[in-house]
Amino acid sequence: MLKRLSYIFAALVLFSGCHPVKTDDLPTYSITGEIIDPDASLSRLLADMHVTATDKLNGKSYAGAVGSEDAVTCRYSLKDVPSGEYVLLFSSRYYEAAEYSLNLKGDRILDVTLSPIPQVSLDVQEIRIVPREKSKVFSLTNLTDREISLELKPDFEISMFIEKISGLQKMSGTSGWRCNMAPGETKQLTIQAKHDDEVSVREGLIAINVDGIYQSSLPFAVETSSRDFYANLVGRVTDMQGNPLKDIPVYCNCTETIVLTDEDGRYSFDDLPYVSQVSVIALSEFYNWKQSEFKEYVKDEIELDLALEPCTNHLTLDRKEIDFGTGSVSNPSDPVSFEINVTAEKDDPVSFLVQTKVIGGDVYPGLHYLANGMFNSSIKLWFQLDRSVANVGDFAFTAILKTDSAGVYLIPIRFSNTE
Repeated sequence: MLKRLSYIFAALVLFSGCHPVKTDDLPTYSITGEIIDPDASLSRLLADMHVTATDKLNGKSYAGAVGSEDAVTCRYSLKDVPSGEYVLLFSSRYYEAAEYSLNLKGDRILDVTLSPIPQVSLDVQEIRIVPREKSKVFSLTNLTDREISLELKPDFEISMFIEKISGLQKMSGTSGWRCNMAPGETKQLTIQAKHDDEVSVREGLIAINVDGIYQSSLPFAVETSSRDFYANLVGRVTDMQGNPLKDIPVYCNCTETIVLTDEDGRYSFDDLPYVSQVSVIALSEFYNWKQSEFKEYVKDEIELDLALEPCTNHLTLDRKEIDFGTGSVSNPSDPVSFEINVTAEKDDPVSFLVQTKVIGGDVYPGLHYLANGMFNSSIKLWFQLDRSVANVGDFAFTAILKTDSAGVYLIPIRFSNTE
């Protein structure tokens, strides 16, 4: 009987030794490391990142904490993890899932680099706007299965040179532009830039954010200098029936100069310095003045044609030019005045405007003249020079008398001022 009891006791002792060791009885360790984004996007890493360690033997999982110790580093940590064989999983809506097998027998440091999942796609690699261009068109597509809030945010270097991004709404108080996009939606956007003579090229990046989280950057450059770019302007001036008009003065806003049409009614301006828009004006005593529509300056050669209507009236001027001669600014005489008697062919109302430049006002200090008004048969135009407020130098320019029904008349003016 005692022998049988001894066997039973031995069996119980042996059987009890086969029980697995409880997890609570195992030593615990920590798993830490750095999570690296190849685009160095800390906000994306911190936005939606989960780290878990799953025991291969019993399936128990341990969740890690993700945080940042500074402005550029994302770190994770799992504490009090029992020793054993584990699968370490890094998951996020913004990254491809990454798994690592780990035999935990002590504190471990494991750094990982994750691959971002594209949230949007672009049909361009970069955007570059050259001086003769005003805008560029590109497309963005939502690659996710959810509605997203899209934001384009230019950096400081280029934000002041972006006038508008059509298709997006400007965010008040910021340099960003935003919109909402449905799943799979593609938006065609137009980015408009402005040019500046002072700097040759402005380069920077446009950050692309989804739901407030950085996704990628779009390189952007605007060649702001316009000084080294030129174009030729050509055109033809005809009557309303298409017949060429010879010797019609044509003014160009780019050069502020006047040329005459040839026998075929053609005119040309060579090597126009860059401006965003160009126009020409036909100036004739026998045809109503005509200005072309402003045309965007985007090509090496621009063509602008004008068709003129005959005037219903005509003016006669008793003086064709004005010469104030030479005088002293520091010791001026009384203001010098000239009058021009203007007579209309018909006793019809004529409204008129006098300008020293076709576009713009009086830019010559001390020069005064009757600028605009209306008359029937005749009027006296007067021009006066007050040298006490005039600049020193030699001046030669053209005053332009424009009417609504009696043509356009050019009046050369010159004067010299000494100290």
